Amino acid sequence: MLPTTGCLTAPSRNYYVGVYLPMKIAITIVAILIGLLSIAAGAAKLALVPEEVAFLGQFGFGTVLIVLFGVIQVLGGLLLIVPKSRLYGALVVAVAFALSAVLLLLAGNASFAGVSLVPVILAGFVAYRSLPARAANATREENI
Repeated sequence: MLPTTGCLTAPSRNYYVGVYLPMKIAITIVAILIGLLSIAAGAAKLALVPEEVAFLGQFGFGTVLIVLFGVIQVLGGLLLIVPKSRLYGALVVAVAFALSAVLLLLAGNASFAGVSLVPVILAGFVAYRSLPARAANATREENI
């Protein structure tokens, strides 16, 4: 007969809810913030803000490519905010901000490039936590 106390018994369902709920809330907040940041960055490109046009123009980006980059950033931000498409949005946003960081490095602005890597890292974390296999495991563990 197994003991009723000790490490051999499964934790109660409330334990798992208490562990996963704060992380789920934190990931949702981070996803929304990065999504809004991506939408704002994309909107600046869609509006053809002169600073954006001048910066991207030095790398050969024409007006059409700048607008396309803006559309991608806005769509990535919107996908990131919606929970069912969060994985895809996080991947799009991470790639877009990584491209921006590389361009900033090429322009010689290493400090701002480093700041641009923060959303890349956070979007990667959101993508990792949004993987379908992880979601299935979390659901299975919550049902114990």
